[in-house]
Amino acid sequence: MLSDAEKDYLATERLASGPSEYLSGQTFPLPGRTLAQSLIADNTALYLAGQVQGRDCTVLGSATRVHALGSELFTYPDVTVVFGKALWLADGYRDNLLNPTVLVRVLPHPMPAHFQEVFEAYYAIPTVQHVVLITEYAARVSLGSRNAAGNLDVFGFTGLEAVLTIEDLDLELPLAEVYRGVVLRA
Repeated sequence: MLSDAEKDYLATERLASGPSEYLSGQTFPLPGRTLAQSLIADNTALYLAGQVQGRDCTVLGSATRVHALGSELFTYPDVTVVFGKALWLADGYRDNLLNPTVLVRVLPHPMPAHFQEVFEAYYAIPTVQHVVLITEYAARVSLGSRNAAGNLDVFGFTGLEAVLTIEDLDLELPLAEVYRGVVLRA
C-alpha cells in the first residue's frame, strides 16, 4: 500500500516534463544526461538485449521507473533487466516495475548526493541480484552481486579489455561494448 506522499509523487511524476526520483519522502530531479551517459546506457541495453533474446527475460531502458515495495523508493535505473514475468504496481498504470533482477546505473560526474542512498536501497529490493555501476569518464565498472548467503560481493572491472561476467544469469558485458563510441577522459 502506498502512502499519501507516494501517491502524490506518482501523480506529479506522471505529469512532469522530466523524471525525479523519490526516496524517503523526498523528491530529487534527475540531472540531464550527457552524450557519454546516453551512449553507455544504450550500448549496455542493446548488448544485454542481444544476449537474452529467446529467453524469458526483458531488458528495459531509462524510462522505466522501479519501485521497491516496502521502502520509499521510486527510481529510474539506466537499464533494468527482468528475468521471468515483469510485475507492475497494481494501480492501473503499469509504470512502476516491482521485480528487477539486474539494475544498471551510469554514474554522472559529479554524482548527485542522493545517489549513494539510492544505490543502497537497490539492494533492499528482494528480487535484485546484481547492480552494475558504470562511470562515464573512464572504463571502470563495479558489479555488486548478492551471494548464496544473501550478502553482497563487489567486483571491479577496469579497462576496455575487461569483461564483466554474471555467471548465474549467463551474461557477459565487455567494457569495449559498453564504451563503444564514447570519448574517455581517463
